[in-house]
Amino acid sequence: MWLFWRGPQRSLAFWYVNLQAPFRRTPGGIDTMDHELDIVIEPNGRWRFKDEELLDGWIRLGRWTEAEVAAIRAEGARIAAELEAGRRWWSEGWAGWQPDPAWHGGDLPKGWEHA
Repeated sequence: MWLFWRGPQRSLAFWYVNLQAPFRRTPGGIDTMDHELDIVIEPNGRWRFKDEELLDGWIRLGRWTEAEVAAIRAEGARIAAELEAGRRWWSEGWAGWQPDPAWHGGDLPKGWEHA
């Protein structure tokens, strides 16, 4: 679940369900794989699928099998049913979150660009 803001006043733009493989630790760090299908949820609760039309092309290109794409679509449908039922698994309070101004980005490890 991601959250996007609009402008310097950080007004809620939309919630974003990014369907992806679970994160897993690897020798090079942490990996996941985007499943292409996403769900955009407007502040008023309306939602829509994003990039659903791209899934069949990935079958033709060999990224996923028909069964894998069917599983991705099934997970999207499961989440859509939750949204349609009015269920939210995130806190609406996250929309008002602000990072600590004292935070700064960390340093990347040497050689990260060759990973």
